[in-house]
This record gives sequence, C-alpha cells and structure tokens, in this order.
Amino acid sequence: MSLAVISDTMASMIRMATPLMLMALGGLLCQRAGVFNIALEGFSLVGAFAAIAVVQFTGGSVWAGLIGAMIAGVVYSSLYALFVTKFKADYIIASIAMNMLGLGLTSYLLRTMFDVQGAYSPDTIHKLSMINIPVIKDIPILNCLSGQSIVTYIAIALIVVIYIMLFKTKMGLSICAVGESELAAKTAGIKPNVIRWEVILISGALCGLAGAYLSTISVSQFSENMIQGRGFNAFTAFVFGGAHPVYSSLVTLLFGLADAVGIRIELLGSNISPSIIKMFPYVLAIVALMISSYTTKLKRLGVIGHKKKKEKVKS
Repeated sequence: MSLAVISDTMASMIRMATPLMLMALGGLLCQRAGVFNIALEGFSLVGAFAAIAVVQFTGGSVWAGLIGAMIAGVVYSSLYALFVTKFKADYIIASIAMNMLGLGLTSYLLRTMFDVQGAYSPDTIHKLSMINIPVIKDIPILNCLSGQSIVTYIAIALIVVIYIMLFKTKMGLSICAVGESELAAKTAGIKPNVIRWEVILISGALCGLAGAYLSTISVSQFSENMIQGRGFNAFTAFVFGGAHPVYSSLVTLLFGLADAVGIRIELLGSNISPSIIKMFPYVLAIVALMISSYTTKLKRLGVIGHKKKKEKVKS
C-alpha cells in the first residue's frame, strides 16, 4: 500500500471521526457528572436540521448554520435537562424519548417548512474552505492532518480544553465530585443540579455542532435520520475510553478508521465485505466493556487492589 493511499485513508478517518469526537466529548462530560446521556443522537439530528434551515434563510452562510445548530442543540438539550433534573425522569427513558422526538420533530419541520420529505438541500450554500497547514501538508502520512475543515481543528482543540477543564480546574473538580457522590458534593457546597444543567447544555452545543458538520460540511443537505446511529457510536466511544477526553477521542478515530477502510474496500471492489471491517470497533468495544465490568466486579469483591494494600502494609 502506497503512502498516498495511507494518507488518504487517514484523512478520511479524521473527517469521519470529527462528528463522533464532538458528540463523545459532550457525552463524557455528562458521564463525569453522573448523567447517563444517550440522547446524543437526538441532539445531533436537531442540530443538523437547524444548520440547514439557517443556511437556507441566511442565503447560504455555513458559519451562521454552525452557530444556529449549536443554539438549537442547547435549546433542545435543555428539555432533556429539565426532565432529568426537575422531574427526576429516568435517564434512559428520557434519552430514548429525546431521540424519538428529535426524529419526529425534524421530519415534521422538513415537511412544514420546506414542503419536502426525505431530504432537503439549500438553494445556495457557501462551503467552508479546507485549511491547508503549510509545513505538514508536504510531509507523508502527517499530511492527513492538513486539508481538514475548521470544525475538525475545533474538535481537536476541544480535547485539550476539556482535558484541562476536567482535571485542572475547579469546575472540573465539581463535575467529577457530582458524578462520584452527590451527597459529598452537596456537603462541599456544590449544587449538583446546576452542574448537571451545565454539562447537558454543553453536550447539546457540541452535538449540535456535530450535526451541523454532517449536514453542511460533509453532504450539504439534511436527510431524515441522517445521524444513523453515530450518537450511539459516540456513547460507546466515551464508555470505552473511560470518559477521558483523550482516550475517548482515540476510540472515535478507531470508528472513523473502520468507516474509511470499509469505503475504500467498496471502491476497490474487493470480495471482502466492508461490513466486516466496520464491525471490528464494535466487537472491540464489547470485549472492552466485558473486561471493564469484570474488573469492576473484582474490585468490588476486593480481589483487585487487596494485594496492593498488603504490599504497602509490608513495606
């Protein structure tokens, strides 16, 4: 395989991982705060529709579409926050409701606002230019990092920002404290519901941006149910990555690589089914979750960690 093919595949991997990365970053913040959020699919779908609607009504401005999608994501996610904080709804049931509502709402608005069904493309759309990084674009393999959308670079920057926020700031400490023990957080003067509202709204904004990336940058149109399970992939990524910004993002790259390799296999007309390649990250996620569950059980029983305590006592 030539270096050019490898670079192209890796560039495709990054492009396909970008929306997953944004959704996973939003989801892991909720997970850290003890919010079991699997409504990422619905948040992103609403953002994808809002982006196209704003692009249409602003004469083709993708920047306006991205901002509109984030605002729509925040507004829509506030409904979920209201359910799980004020009304104490079950996280899973509320998440499923938000996903189903997002699907029905966007389909209804598509028919009502644009008098079409299935898919809609704006009359004009001013696509954002890809950013070429002067030095990196000429280096083999590394040039996959060049020629990406501004949203991709924002997603990469957010990995660093969220890592610092979670582990180096007072707000991050408060988020983790609420997730670890609500009672202890209250004792320390932290308001758990305020923290939960904040992380859910942030996740809504990030998912809205992810949806906008898909509808305005990837395909330049909105189609019904266009997220197609990416929200659940993002959920798998941050669970697999231990709700850590760096590890979770690496898992999204694994999903992106599987999609990129699957598409290349289809283009080459190989006898290997691309579905088999795309299945690998899911199998790996299941294995990782099984190992994680088993390890947690052993810790609960005192099998793991017990020996370490004994060694410390001896020393």
